[in-house]
Amino acid sequence: MTKRSGAQPGNKNALKHGFYSKRFSEEEKERLNGQSATDVKSEIAFLRVCMDRLAQSMGMTLVEDAAEPAIDDTTTKSDEHYLKQLNTLSLMSQSLGTLIRTQHLIHGGKGEIEDAINNALEQIRLDMGI
Repeated sequence: MTKRSGAQPGNKNALKHGFYSKRFSEEEKERLNGQSATDVKSEIAFLRVCMDRLAQSMGMTLVEDAAEPAIDDTTTKSDEHYLKQLNTLSLMSQSLGTLIRTQHLIHGGKGEIEDAINNALEQIRLDMGI
């Protein structure tokens, strides 16, 4: 068997997010793309994708900043199965809150918005020569 130039059949060297590549839709992979594997922010993004997927399977639509999720009553699931899914979603929400709190503590309470404002103010200060 002769070796061709370029990547060989089955070579996965260029495959990004091997875990995500097989299990998530293109839209979900796009939401997860660019996340560091060791960053709390990546875990938050991953958990949100999983929560959205579970909510959709339950006939719910989770919209960020929505007061309540919209529920599709046309979905028929056994009560026991639905309650198990709801319990899982609840546990995922708790984990999300913990991760967000952890991120807040790690970064000393500074968020991306605060950093952006501070950088903008510093640039203005430098431009003004103060």
